[in-house]
Amino acid sequence: MKLRNIFGSLLVASAALSLSSFALQAQTSPPPLTLLPPDKASGSARQVELTKLITAIEDAFADSAPVFTRDGKTVIFSSFRDGLPQLYSSPADRPDAPATRLLKTTERIPGAFPLPDGKTLLYRSDHGADENWSLFRCAVDGTGATELTPGARMQRDFPIVPEGAPATAFYSARILSQADSTASPGSALYAVAVAGGSPEKKVWSDSVPGFLTDVSRDGKRALWLQYRSQGDCTELLLDLATGKATPLYPPPGGPKVQINVARFATDGNRIYLATDGGSEQALLLALDPGGKELARYTETHPATADIEDVAVAKTGDRIALAIGAGNHNDVRLLDAKTLAPAASVSLPLGTGGIGDFSEDGRRLTASWSTPDSPGEIYAIEAATGRAAPLRREPRPSLASLPKVVASIADVPAFDGLKLPTNVYLPADATGKKLPVLVVYHGGPSGSSQIRWSIAARFFTGLGWAVVEPNVRGSGGFGRAFEAADNGPKRLDAFKDVETTSRWAASQPWADSNRMVVYGGSYGGYTVLMALERWPGIWRAGVDLVGVANLTTFLQSTSGIIREIFKVEFGDLEKDAAFLKTISPIEEIDKIVAPLFVYAGANDPRVPRTESDQVVRALRARKIPVEYMVADNEGHSMDRRENTIEFYSRVGEFLEKQTAAPK
Repeated sequence: MKLRNIFGSLLVASAALSLSSFALQAQTSPPPLTLLPPDKASGSARQVELTKLITAIEDAFADSAPVFTRDGKTVIFSSFRDGLPQLYSSPADRPDAPATRLLKTTERIPGAFPLPDGKTLLYRSDHGADENWSLFRCAVDGTGATELTPGARMQRDFPIVPEGAPATAFYSARILSQADSTASPGSALYAVAVAGGSPEKKVWSDSVPGFLTDVSRDGKRALWLQYRSQGDCTELLLDLATGKATPLYPPPGGPKVQINVARFATDGNRIYLATDGGSEQALLLALDPGGKELARYTETHPATADIEDVAVAKTGDRIALAIGAGNHNDVRLLDAKTLAPAASVSLPLGTGGIGDFSEDGRRLTASWSTPDSPGEIYAIEAATGRAAPLRREPRPSLASLPKVVASIADVPAFDGLKLPTNVYLPADATGKKLPVLVVYHGGPSGSSQIRWSIAARFFTGLGWAVVEPNVRGSGGFGRAFEAADNGPKRLDAFKDVETTSRWAASQPWADSNRMVVYGGSYGGYTVLMALERWPGIWRAGVDLVGVANLTTFLQSTSGIIREIFKVEFGDLEKDAAFLKTISPIEEIDKIVAPLFVYAGANDPRVPRTESDQVVRALRARKIPVEYMVADNEGHSMDRRENTIEFYSRVGEFLEKQTAAPK
């Protein structure tokens, strides 16, 4: 469970702008602005040519979220192969066998959970990427799909079904209130019968932002994460019969801590909790139900990494950890009792996550991507750490794509801080001066990781260099690094943007006259700030679902984002003056470079009215702007047709803007 990325990031490995582990829904902004009509694709000959390249990249589809069926014979996974995240199955022991699509839906399904009966899957889906997730069940062959939560539109997180009480699914959720832009940031715990036919019930609620992290095997206790901010969390132990909530960690009087996830052991007698302990050290603690520490694991590669997820084998002997090391991921296997390392997992340098153990505890599912390989799904042997692909199928277009070389550089900041920066270059870049795309991630505390990147493959395929800085505020590089842009310190992060941009322009492979800044969500906000504050660097910019006005954004986004961002940016009322000074719309007249803007019509986090403000202001000054709005997207770019249209249009736009002498 990776909670830090609540503001969204440009996850170009899957072409999505935001796929964090919990859903957030925006409220309408009173009064609503008149929406601007988007521009249409020109259909030019150059766009047709660019469509061929992005189509070849899209054809190298990504698979993710693998789980074994209860008998271990089949793997269920999500895939983009048909142009939208959907569920598929294939034999677990035959990677070359064809995959079978389970459902014929036109809405996205990011993953599934096999129920204890061995016959049924539980999954979520929304409408037009609006993040109003509803719960569904179907047979393992995809038949008999039934919606379990057809009532109120709610922000439902992924459900948990206890092994020893499999009749009920539990999940955290937030109620949508379109009429009230000051909706509570709190969340509630709900339950629904997996057989269907009965309404969901509220079990417990809290006024503090929070999320269900696990339910005990007997279905009597739950673990609930209170999430005031990235570095201020509390894990609660809930009695589901009485509703009594007992603080579990941190102990009374202890420091403010980050908590990423907590899981029950199979017997329920201990709880595994991933935290930073209020320091720079990543820890996995084994606690008894009273909060007493029984064992601990200390991450050292690097110490500042996040433990993003924990999987517990039902056999009780193994634990798996997903490690977020800033610019890449790792996987660890531990002894469940001592928390000592049990086996080394060998996966290539890249990015991915873990799923669940098989019923017999012998295998762990995982998904992984590298700069040369789209998302692949794996089975990791619990005893040895050996990883073997669960799918091995041809992607003919992959071999036809231009080769890319990836590297990581540490760029020195103004105060000596090191800024880890990913660099992707065409394999034939030696001796050439290339146009440069500088990509800033979302979050704000997300990170740019070495991975399969549609943007990197597309632009390097056109002969560009792609640079992805991790400026201060990025996650996975330690508590102090992540908090170094909070509140007024955001001005230091802006200095990092200038530093990394000028560093990129000074490289021997860079054509400093053809620099473009690019980013999604908070990265889109960064694009606007960069164009305003350092106009001499840039020839053009690309803003995807970015914030233009922090005041209208905080008024129109969900209560939970608004509450958590009091630490990141400031309070809407108390810090109103400061928020204006760091809102791009206040100095939009300083932008002189052409801009491409993308928005999702159903965006639940950054309403498209933020993009409208930018487009309207620049067009009033005759600055070249191209505006694309996807009617069936939210804070996302999940559909194949939208990805192809976006890249073919933005590719032509940037070529035109960087072609003439500066």
